[in-house]
Amino acid sequence: MKSKGFTLIELLAVIVILAVIALIATPLIMGTITKPKETQ
Repeated sequence: MKSKGFTLIELLAVIVILAVIALIATPLIMGTITKPKETQ
């Protein structure tokens, strides 16, 4: 009786992983955006 789709736990795991990646990537991206503005 294997059903198609994802379980709630799998979806939560993906959301947590994406949140961690977003938290790490946001400061890096913001730093990259602000550097060119400071040089002008």
